Amino acid sequence: MGEKTMFATPRQEEILDRAMDLVKESGLGALTTRKIAEKMGFSEAALYRHFPTKKALVNGLMERLDQMLLGPVQEIAADDSLSHLERLKRILLHHVHLVREQNSLPILLLAEASATDDPTLLGRMRSILHTYLSVLEGLVREAQAKGLVPGELQNDCIALLLLGAPAALAIRHRLLPDGRLEDRFENTLIPFLTEHLLPAQGGEI
Repeated sequence: MGEKTMFATPRQEEILDRAMDLVKESGLGALTTRKIAEKMGFSEAALYRHFPTKKALVNGLMERLDQMLLGPVQEIAADDSLSHLERLKRILLHHVHLVREQNSLPILLLAEASATDDPTLLGRMRSILHTYLSVLEGLVREAQAKGLVPGELQNDCIALLLLGAPAALAIRHRLLPDGRLEDRFENTLIPFLTEHLLPAQGGEI
């Protein structure tokens, strides 16, 4: 799966690579033009020719998140060779892997977007969140139409619950990292969550 949005130049791609490294290492507070310029080995003035503001850099990271998170999620959801249950499980596992590999980048960008007064950045995060929830809701709705998930459970509430699990892990991973707990979360909790969306009599979505 690809992890890069196509920007205008290879240099912009390289700058975003370094920006992601900084955020993963030290959080968004460390994302300054000075530090990125130092990592790139040129001046801040040179950096501004590629990204004129920090907001432009964060927006670039948001585009990266879109491709890294939503691209694979949409591919998994469209795979009709898999059961609904397996697709939901694989989507959540992909999200968990992204959280662990990118050191909670999705939740960091969500916090940045929520605190910003930039309507473009906030709108971009809202779009990502809306698309993700829509994919989850769609899979649950299809399963309900087949009588495989109790109809009294609202698909939007189930989708929110599923989204909340990786989000909670992201907070814990950032503040209280624990590899063994995260392994258990990935290997036992995610299957538990998806399998227990089924009715009491069992079956496969």
